[in-house]
Amino acid sequence: MNKNDVLKIIEVVASDPFFNDFVIRKSDNSIIYKTKAGYKRVVFQYYNGYDLLRDDLALEIHPNYDVRFNVLHKWFEKYSKKTLTDQRDQYSIGVSGNMIGATYEFCFLENRKDYQKDLQKLQFEVVKNANYFFNKISTLVDYYNYCVVNLIKGDQDLPYGFDWIPNYLIATRIVSPDNYNIVKKLILQRVELMKNGNPNIKMYYNELPTILDDLENTDFMSGKWGEIV
Repeated sequence: MNKNDVLKIIEVVASDPFFNDFVIRKSDNSIIYKTKAGYKRVVFQYYNGYDLLRDDLALEIHPNYDVRFNVLHKWFEKYSKKTLTDQRDQYSIGVSGNMIGATYEFCFLENRKDYQKDLQKLQFEVVKNANYFFNKISTLVDYYNYCVVNLIKGDQDLPYGFDWIPNYLIATRIVSPDNYNIVKKLILQRVELMKNGNPNIKMYYNELPTILDDLENTDFMSGKWGEIV
């Protein structure tokens, strides 16, 4: 099986009424729904693999579920070391099936045995998981509660790179400004721990005071940086 087979599979999944407002994006094998506030997206990663249960060669498909809030990313474009295209396509939060207690991997045998059965299973699971996750993270308040509140409680390890830092801080300034200094302190403590061993942190470290000063003096409610939901 090849990319054309994957696209045919995506077309079947996208035909479900749940995805009526989504479009297929061939460039990254995804179905995506964009608004002024951001996007919802399912990306279908695929690999040539092996189905251990059926003891045969198989195409493995791993759906990932992404949500983007433009207001968390647009302002940071002037500082980002990524290409503008990559920065504007960056998701705010993404999960795989196993991260939400659902199926992570779907196999389609190379000999196409059980193809329709496997396709129906994939479509059912993707619709179920997308419905669950996109409803769970449908607003910036949801994002804040899912990501930042657990950080404040000490129930969540901080992510590895750097992009999450402005995301968390901007979300806190908008949703819960009274907690901004608490979140900032926790993040800066992590930055100091990671600055030598994490190239992403090191890349921005000297600019961090400027970034924070700019962030703290920006009006994110103005609408300039994206519609807030």
